[in-house]
Amino acid sequence: MWEGEPVGVDQKRPLVGFALVAVLCAVLMTLSIGRGWAFEDLFQPARPIAAALAEPPVETSPATAEPAPVSLPAELSAQPLGAPEPSTAPAAMPAATLKAPKAPPAAVSVPASPSPTAAADREQRKAEREAAKADRTAEREAAKADRKAEREAAKADRKAEREAAKAQRKAEREAAKAQRKAEREAAKAERKAQREAAKADRKAQREAAKAQRKAEREAAKAERDAAKADRKAERDAAKGARSHR
Repeated sequence: MWEGEPVGVDQKRPLVGFALVAVLCAVLMTLSIGRGWAFEDLFQPARPIAAALAEPPVETSPATAEPAPVSLPAELSAQPLGAPEPSTAPAAMPAATLKAPKAPPAAVSVPASPSPTAAADREQRKAEREAAKADRTAEREAAKADRKAEREAAKADRKAEREAAKAQRKAEREAAKAQRKAEREAAKAERKAQREAAKADRKAQREAAKAQRKAEREAAKAERDAAKADRKAERDAAKGARSHR
């Protein structure tokens, strides 16, 4: 016993089981070959299960038996006590040396050739199996084509949905981009207007300050001219007064 093997388990049981299965398979194959049917006849759809046609036994004519030689007793074969005439016939052989009658040969059962009806039935069953097989193949191909078409349609639908979602996202991006651009343009125009307004205000303020300074200069000049005229008048008056003395 090897180290590590389970104690109490017969190692020959699997071999015995395998041998029994092999013998059973051999018996079933022998029966199927002798009956004239195969296992595939049991699993054919759309056909009734029928027993295999029993072939009629062939009647063989019995073999003709050969005539057996007849044995005569030694007393009858002896010569009479009368005149001893020499006999030209051959002397009779003892009964022990005579050949025993041959037994007729046993009739050999020859398997009968399949009848045309059985052959036609087999051909018909074969044709039915081929037709059923072709139908199943066609059904599988049709189902396969349908599944492929469904997959292609689903794939096309998903692709169309992806394209539509992509186009929608692109349109949304373009709309948001246009809105941001419009907002930037509006803000830019507003800032420009504010700059123009501020510039105009500054210009107006400069013009007002300039006009005010000019008016102030004109007023100061007028005052200087008036003071100058007063001083000149005073000098002229003083000069005239001196000339009268």
